[in-house]
Amino acid sequence: MSLSALPVPARDVLVVGGSAGGVDALKRFLAGLPDDLDAAVCVALHLGSTSPSLLPGILARVCGLQVVAAVDGAALERGVVHVARPDVHLVVAHGLVRLGPGPRENGHRPSLDVLLRSAALAYGPRAVGVVLTGMLDDGAAGLHRIAAYGGASLVQDPDDAEFPSMPRAALAAVPSARRAPLAALSQEAVSAVDADRYDRPEPTPRERRRDEAEVRSALGLDPALADGQSVGRPSPYSCPDCGGVLNGVEDAEGLLRFRCRVGHAYTAQTLVEAQGDTVEDALFTALRALEERGEVAERLARTSTERGREYSGSHFRRRAEQARNAAEVLRQVLAEHRSAAQAAADHTLGETGT
Repeated sequence: MSLSALPVPARDVLVVGGSAGGVDALKRFLAGLPDDLDAAVCVALHLGSTSPSLLPGILARVCGLQVVAAVDGAALERGVVHVARPDVHLVVAHGLVRLGPGPRENGHRPSLDVLLRSAALAYGPRAVGVVLTGMLDDGAAGLHRIAAYGGASLVQDPDDAEFPSMPRAALAAVPSARRAPLAALSQEAVSAVDADRYDRPEPTPRERRRDEAEVRSALGLDPALADGQSVGRPSPYSCPDCGGVLNGVEDAEGLLRFRCRVGHAYTAQTLVEAQGDTVEDALFTALRALEERGEVAERLARTSTERGREYSGSHFRRRAEQARNAAEVLRQVLAEHRSAAQAAADHTLGETGT
């Protein structure tokens, strides 16, 4: 029997997240939810990995629902907000909250893509996904999976977001998503939870196997498919995290992602950013080596001259001069690289209209 012919289930899992500007956006979004919301709520915000998160306490002060820090294996209860912890992925399983130490996705752990994808896989049309303000495009691929499984897709209106990059990317990935300003987004979520009629698309078995493998990866388990192959097809690019081959993973609507065999995952946009960081690190390493080489050569030149070895002294002085010249070229390249990166960041920030 087709899924579309079955009774329509209640939507009872609401997953939401953001990045830059996300704390204030989450406070306002959760404050707008009713105290008797008939759904469990899971929240993922990009968090630093080295310090305890104060987010559950911050959100509890403005939200009528119970707010807790996510605990691995806890029951996914209606009327409870489970908040992701730093440095672990928040995963929705069948009736449970899971915390995963798997590789970072889009440079983040927790990643919103992980949370949304797991909710889509576990709850299908019963899930509601929400993408709020933030930089780059984490959440876009995950919201695409929410829509693919028949869940409701909601996005903060980019014109209303402090940082519109994540909402814009989410809308590009899911053009059918409902967009609304933050003041109205909570009610849109409530309406999606209460909806009694909606489409129920059926993902292909291949899509489901791929989603299962990607969720296993977030949990720190073997990310290979049942046949032992990695998700996606090999690309010419290397993983910025581990140096392994990146496989291209293409969703519908041309949403291109990359994933290495151990599970590091990137959208095309975040891959470009990560490659820029890798280039800068390599340039600084080369600059340090050249400066040290010049200093050592200069010392050898002085020592040789003091001992009357003019030929050796002249040789080492040339080596020192070559190293200094090369170092100066690298400083110029670094300055141009950082200037270009700043211009790109200013362009993204300029999209806010501020």
